[in-house]
Amino acid sequence: MTRILIWLTALSPYLIFAQTSSPISDEEILKEIYTTALVKNQGYKWLEELTEMGPRLTGSENSTKAVYHFQKIADSLGFKTFLQPVTVPQWVRGEAEEANYKTTEGKIVLNPCALGGSIATPKKGLTAPLFEITSFEQLDTLTTELEGKIAFYNISMNPAFINTFFAYSSSAKQRYVGALEASKKGAVGVVIRSLSATINDFPHTGSMTYKGADVKIPAMAISTLDAEQLSTNLNTDPSLEFFMKMNCESKDSVISYNLVAEIKGSEKPEEVIVLGGHIDSWDLGTGAHDDGAGCVHSLEAIWLLKQMDLLPKRTVRVVFFMNEEFGLNGAKVYAKESKKENINHVIAIESDAGGFSPRGISVVAPDSLVASVREFRSLFEPYGLHQFTETGSGADISQLYSKDLVMLGLRPDNHRYFDIHHSAADVIESVSPRELEMGSATLAAFIYLLDKYDVIAK
Repeated sequence: MTRILIWLTALSPYLIFAQTSSPISDEEILKEIYTTALVKNQGYKWLEELTEMGPRLTGSENSTKAVYHFQKIADSLGFKTFLQPVTVPQWVRGEAEEANYKTTEGKIVLNPCALGGSIATPKKGLTAPLFEITSFEQLDTLTTELEGKIAFYNISMNPAFINTFFAYSSSAKQRYVGALEASKKGAVGVVIRSLSATINDFPHTGSMTYKGADVKIPAMAISTLDAEQLSTNLNTDPSLEFFMKMNCESKDSVISYNLVAEIKGSEKPEEVIVLGGHIDSWDLGTGAHDDGAGCVHSLEAIWLLKQMDLLPKRTVRVVFFMNEEFGLNGAKVYAKESKKENINHVIAIESDAGGFSPRGISVVAPDSLVASVREFRSLFEPYGLHQFTETGSGADISQLYSKDLVMLGLRPDNHRYFDIHHSAADVIESVSPRELEMGSATLAAFIYLLDKYDVIAK
């Protein structure tokens, strides 16, 4: 008999809930949520399926295929699903980019990538002298120094920030508006140092804008390793010329979709808990961390609660948002349609910070509810979560913001995230199955607790 019970528990840990009439503590329930996630490994299996489909650049065939594929999965799990049409931009990278320059020791060939939304160079490429910019304060002081030159933004992510997202935010301006601002000073092109926290050979892409520009100039990123070498050589020879060639182009907008998967609440179906991530990715890797991890975190969290008969009293929606990377089109459509349909969101959760080990949660809510969320901290400390901050929630769910909405963002360990972010390194091999599953279990546990103790604005 003992062997039978051990076998049943190992096969399906949540069966113990159905076999006992005594109250089950929150500590015991959380333990079984994490155990089930780590034993079943379902989220990682889904992430493998997703990344095997290839990159999911907004507007691409792969991005739409991924939506259809996971709609079938959600249907099979008992969700009611529907697709929300979203008009999205379509930018195509084209043939591989080129970049090089000559030194006294010969030609140095770099490994560049176009920034998302950039125009192409002339067909034969662009050659011009470089001017190095190490801060935006320096840019403001320039008069004619950039005329006819390629602006080389060499602004490092500040290593003094413990949270690398703060370091990223402080240096991202060079990528997003670097071409816009340099064009005002007469530059003919832009090269930026990749937004990466370490010295590596991966160029990192990301979106940029021409909004407000009288003249559009091409913009590319080079790896931090190449940027270090280029800076050294430029200091030795300030007259060196840089060659860049890109074939990217923007095409007409196309229709894509948000995926919405819903399970009605048993007691309060009119109150909705929404959680999700973005299904689109950049095209250099396969978006395993950004944001395949967030999508499977969200789907698996509800799968775990359903498996354990712990579904919330409230209706729960999983949303795979389309086009977070190029303008939040999917999130804006979801918010607009929700308002039109009078959807009463009471809790919104986003995972868009990678699939590394969860370290905490960030909360945007009225002060009393922030305090209520922090009361759960002792339950999560055994699982390595201790950071309960008020540093935002997520870009997609931010479109739903109201003063009465409890908004949470999953905060995984961030030290390695920007080694991978927006680069060819963002592949399934960079994701640890255990770390990914810990994230899914964390979301499931939070939903269970928030719903059980009615941590919502009254």
